[in-house]
Amino acid sequence: MTTIKESKFFEKINREKVLNELIKIFGKNNVSNKPHDLFPYSYDMTESTPHMPDFVVIPENVDQIVLIVKFCSEYHIPIVPYVSGNNVGGLTIPEEGGIMLDVGKKMNKVVHVHESMMYAILEPGVTFGQLSKYLEKHHPQLKYAYAFAPPYASVVANVLLSGLTNLSCTYGGMADWINGLEVVLSNGEVVRTGSCFLSKEFKEDNWFVRYPIPDLSGLFICWQGMTGIVTKCAVQLWPKKEYNGRFLGVIYGHDTLGEVLRELGRTECCEDVSAINSELLKYTWGKIRPEKFEKEPDYAALISISGQTKELYQAKLKHVKAVYSKIQEKFNQEALFIDFDSFSKLAGDEILMYVDLPSVLTPLFEWDGLTWVGSYANPDNLGPLLKKCYDLFQKYEMEPILFTKSMKASHYCIFRPITRYKKETEEEKVAELQHELLEVMLDYDCVPYKTPLWMTDIIKKRCDQNWVELLKKIKHTMDPNRIFNPGRWGL
Repeated sequence: MTTIKESKFFEKINREKVLNELIKIFGKNNVSNKPHDLFPYSYDMTESTPHMPDFVVIPENVDQIVLIVKFCSEYHIPIVPYVSGNNVGGLTIPEEGGIMLDVGKKMNKVVHVHESMMYAILEPGVTFGQLSKYLEKHHPQLKYAYAFAPPYASVVANVLLSGLTNLSCTYGGMADWINGLEVVLSNGEVVRTGSCFLSKEFKEDNWFVRYPIPDLSGLFICWQGMTGIVTKCAVQLWPKKEYNGRFLGVIYGHDTLGEVLRELGRTECCEDVSAINSELLKYTWGKIRPEKFEKEPDYAALISISGQTKELYQAKLKHVKAVYSKIQEKFNQEALFIDFDSFSKLAGDEILMYVDLPSVLTPLFEWDGLTWVGSYANPDNLGPLLKKCYDLFQKYEMEPILFTKSMKASHYCIFRPITRYKKETEEEKVAELQHELLEVMLDYDCVPYKTPLWMTDIIKKRCDQNWVELLKKIKHTMDPNRIFNPGRWGL
């Protein structure tokens, strides 16, 4: 049930005055305090406790955001930035009520694409599907990427949380792709980070790099909207390559998969090396409660290879196959390495949803509950980590859903155990499972991703306390009146 709490800021200013000021800034049609409009912003698919906001506003430009930030700072009114609500982890649930700033509805322009320097300046509402179509139409020789998420997911939100894409094995987490940011600070000032800082006014052609100046972009990356409101973000684009191939590796055993992801990533030949367990693969055939049978493979690995020339592509493919075969030989297994597009013709087009936009397995959303303890993980620990987490799912009689990916040539990997459930009957059990999964993952040096409040409480007890104190100091300095998404990380 969604919690409704009286917000503390109404001690300084009443609701009617707040509503009138919001209408003055945004216009009557872009403001609401009606329960049926507020309710969708109060929860997500996870086990995170719902809370109702007091107002929702839809900004159209930076000037409006400057005005609302100044107003909220004066009266200590919370602001929670919101795009599409697709972030799992309770990240946009308004813990202390306040104003939901829905930047996804109207601040969704591709501001500029710089052809030669290969970057795009985006507003926060631009989606993966939108950017893909825009580049295909206007800059067909350039590409971005897509996340393991629906096509309506926000590019900038994913970037600011350093999410993953189908190019992450080569280029790393999405925060590494940021060239610069435009941000509204708690006093209403607008600041730009990265190379664009050199001009006093906004220019389109100088957002090409983040360094070698002090990297102030880091004050807003992975902060979950706690330090400012990002209004523009420059992301790196990549050249399209003429020769491309996708392959499916069939894998038995957790340790085998751990070595496959680590070693194929290290070849520097793959754009993507990711894997899912066989139960999850069966979702593409519409299985609601997929089972794993005896002697079935444990995992399927997706391997993407590309090259500017046919010779380069074939050389990469040959090397990857050799490394893959050597690993399978080590574990006394047959090296099944299948052309994915040929396999899809046999298995059915539904399996393509795993690799193309929309990059999402629709049966994951069959019920109203979906959560995970996502993480960046140590590749050397992946084998035993997979085994322990798989066993925990069986302990709780929940279907195991395991997703993992090599990142930045295997400098690290993504590990994400996913739980799909029915909120009405399984939420308590799922909460216990998530806690056990987190403890195991912390034991294996995983760094949690998209951290809900219950998770940060556990992390803070186990981590370097000086790090926690520095986190508090930065939050207080950047947001002295606690208006930006207050409550995240318990701050």
